[in-house]
Amino acid sequence: MRLLKTLLWIGGVLLVWGYFQLPSGSPDVASRQTLSISEEPDRIVLGWSGPVQEPMRERLAAALDRYKTDPRRLVLILNSPGGLVEHGREVVFAIRNSDRAIDTLVQKAGVCASMCVPIFLAGRERKADPEAYFMFHQVSLDRSAKDNLKRRAHSDSERAELTAVLGILETAVTDDFFQSDFGIRGVKPAWLAMMRRKIAGGDVWMSGQQLVDEGSGVVDSLVQTSAR
Repeated sequence: MRLLKTLLWIGGVLLVWGYFQLPSGSPDVASRQTLSISEEPDRIVLGWSGPVQEPMRERLAAALDRYKTDPRRLVLILNSPGGLVEHGREVVFAIRNSDRAIDTLVQKAGVCASMCVPIFLAGRERKADPEAYFMFHQVSLDRSAKDNLKRRAHSDSERAELTAVLGILETAVTDDFFQSDFGIRGVKPAWLAMMRRKIAGGDVWMSGQQLVDEGSGVVDSLVQTSAR
């Protein structure tokens, strides 16, 4: 019981979100972050490729500030495996509090996975190629934080208790994530509840076409694009 009480207290501390992530799959993802900028006659295209982690917010906020008085339409093309929940929320905040509205787009063969999806949802208009791919799954505790906690357990019973508590924490955080970060403009509550149940069985991949066909409200409209 002492271990359980201690871990529940730790769990309360960890719910500040900085320790939780939507895994992006590779330990060296930071080296694959790029922000491209293309100026066209009627629009400015920002292309983000890479994980949702530092310095995404800083680089995107700087680009938004650079074009805050430009009358051309702003479009953010996303191609991301996901990343840290807290940093993703900072990116969403930067978009929503910018002086400029920005549309979001996922191109053909592009991926917007896990924490990328709330960033996509921050767009004024949300478009996707029918063959763009979106991925939804549960939130997990950052691996280093989880390892630190596991070092506190010494016996088999303590490890089993720790595993159970971490599972409870991750379920609670995922519930909050779905309500706070997905439950926004246009996303259908019934579809969201269905997706929350589905991800309990593992990662769920959907194309832009499937999201529209299911009436999810995640994608406003489909557009044919070339592969990025």
